[in-house]
Amino acid sequence: MRITMVILTVIPILLLTGIIYYITYTPIFDYGEPLPKIVIERVEFKPEMIVVYVRNIGQDTVTIAQTDIDDAPIDAIIKPTNVLTRLSSAQLMINYRWIEGRPYEIGITTSDGTRFASSIEIATLTPEPDSEQLFYFALLGIYVGVIPVALGFLWFPSMQRVREHWNEFFLSITAGLLVFLAMDAIVEAFEIVDKFVVMNNSKVLIPMIMISTFLFLLLTVNKAGDSSYNDGNISSTLNTPDNITTNDNKDDVVTTNHNLRLHIAYMISVGIGLHNLGEGLAIGAALAVGAIALSKFLIIGFTIHNSTEGFAIASPLVRSKVKIAHFAMLGMIAGIPTIVGTWIGGFINIPIVSVVFLAVGAGAILQVVYAIFGLMSSKMSVAILSKYNIVGLVTGMLVMYLTSLLV
Repeated sequence: MRITMVILTVIPILLLTGIIYYITYTPIFDYGEPLPKIVIERVEFKPEMIVVYVRNIGQDTVTIAQTDIDDAPIDAIIKPTNVLTRLSSAQLMINYRWIEGRPYEIGITTSDGTRFASSIEIATLTPEPDSEQLFYFALLGIYVGVIPVALGFLWFPSMQRVREHWNEFFLSITAGLLVFLAMDAIVEAFEIVDKFVVMNNSKVLIPMIMISTFLFLLLTVNKAGDSSYNDGNISSTLNTPDNITTNDNKDDVVTTNHNLRLHIAYMISVGIGLHNLGEGLAIGAALAVGAIALSKFLIIGFTIHNSTEGFAIASPLVRSKVKIAHFAMLGMIAGIPTIVGTWIGGFINIPIVSVVFLAVGAGAILQVVYAIFGLMSSKMSVAILSKYNIVGLVTGMLVMYLTSLLV
């Protein structure tokens, strides 16, 4: 019986191998050589030198025959070799007196005459990871990531003073804010893929990572015993402030209420932190290649836009008494990844890394939105699709969109 199973399992594999061999070595299927595909991953401007990082993402081995700057051929030292096998990379060092602030186009031509180019909007000295640059990127991350979240927390006392039914409205606004962040991360990931052609089927990689992250976090939460989001018993618990109880088990109700709300706040903070990591990667990478001109207006725009993130984190805690230490931790989880992202993006800038983190961030945020809707559906005194909740959801997305126009 076992031998029969082995034979039945091996036969399809052998047949598939035979078909692939036949297609590979039969002339009838030859319709010419596939076109080469080279992607220019990064361009660095050093004193009197331009360093270009390229990768072969095509099917066949290619040979770099020529380099040019603005269509003018120029010599380059290629390490380790100008012959690139599939997915291998090379470093091209071009001795060139480039001019600060000027646009350039770097071209790579293969032995078959195919040319690949990358346009640089503004040539600027590539930052080196010294103490001065580390401090500069860290300061930028603090201004666009840490401070805005802290400012958003300042709405918390006002949120606590409104009537209790507004808590539902705050949750729907939070869901809207997070939905926009997820959409923003997805769009940004696709833009990176379109610009850098990271690798074949990169666009499929984005939803795959996003869905996998969503399911993994959902599984982790359920294993941790937090699947009680859908438990009808949570309704009265979450609608009751921490200092009020309606049964004899006062301590249990207060503890459960507080812990659940705090857990949701931490989930939101982690999701936003992953999003801000991707945002920091994009900012750092753009600055490294001179793709954006950093200005006070840009920093102000990021500060206003990201201050809504603090509101989103604080909204589940409106009916709870929360220690300052928790707010400090929530702020660091959400904001500090922006600093790390600017470092990685500014000093390393690997496009596929940015894509992965943005996709992970989108998946994490969507899992938080799912958890929030689970809570809302079990605890709401009105239907989850009531006009108030729909208005709150749309308001959250609209606020994020309008503030994003400042960036």
